[in-house]
Amino acid sequence: MFPASRLYSMILGLLALSLAACAQKPGIPSQNLVAENGQESVSATKDWQALSLRLQRDGLSAERTSALFARLDIPPSSIPMGTKVKELYSNAFLPRPKARPPKPIETKLGIPGPWFKGVVTVENAKKCREFMNKHAVAFARAELDYGVPSEVAAALLFVETRLGGYLGKHNAFYMLASMSVVREPEDIPEYLEKLKGAEDHLPWIREKMEIKGEWAYKELKALLTYCYANNIDPLEVKGSIYGAFGLCQFMPTNLPRYGVDGNKDGVIDLFTVDDAVASLSNYLRKNGWKSGLSVTGQTKVLRSYNAMNIYAHTILALAKTIRQLP
Repeated sequence: MFPASRLYSMILGLLALSLAACAQKPGIPSQNLVAENGQESVSATKDWQALSLRLQRDGLSAERTSALFARLDIPPSSIPMGTKVKELYSNAFLPRPKARPPKPIETKLGIPGPWFKGVVTVENAKKCREFMNKHAVAFARAELDYGVPSEVAAALLFVETRLGGYLGKHNAFYMLASMSVVREPEDIPEYLEKLKGAEDHLPWIREKMEIKGEWAYKELKALLTYCYANNIDPLEVKGSIYGAFGLCQFMPTNLPRYGVDGNKDGVIDLFTVDDAVASLSNYLRKNGWKSGLSVTGQTKVLRSYNAMNIYAHTILALAKTIRQLP
């Protein structure tokens, strides 16, 4: 016979083990699950089902889409939508004193400053030159086909992803899927509580969330269409918080218009140098790049990739630094 106290302890132990096993049961995400970069996620797993069905109604493979979302065993994240709402709200209702745009600075390179800090250096130019030499065929082919100088293409890749050294820490599919379903202010409380007066502008916030949610849905659909066509696992695609991915950081909807199979292997893979260089060069050409453009004209074309002057000028200055290497 066991002492009563010992029997009681054994019962408690078995109960604790049973509860632990239930808590670890696969396929049931925790309501307090923390997203990949520390922010608390919105627990609305049912939204994955609705999103999957909508994608299927819009023409995506029912089998592949159902299987994909079945593997997505975490709730939608509030991070991308919360970050975007914070940006939009701050610009609309918490405006800072307008800073005067920096006046263009004359430089020895002949490319106006200012530039991104620490980018236009001889050391970085050498890294770009080594990268160009390593992938000489890809750069030569793209320059021949699209007329974009190899130095400009390499400089753009350096500014975007440090020549592929930093591709983003997020999963592009998960970020876009989350932004597609997180559309109500109550889904992003940790962001709204930090925005002064947000409770007085909830209709405005809800409208902006709906607009951005639809934008994210279109990007998500384009991403999955691309992944299915090229046999790429969407859960393996690293990217930015808003879904840009690859060495050249394309948004998914840019792929049908500008994506190029540079190495002719039958797959447009923006994580390969051949395809990324060909695609970004095609993008620049279709947005106005041609031989003989002035610095002002080149800046205008590069601003179609990123609207900031400092972005365009940094690329042109780094490209010229590469060109001037011994």
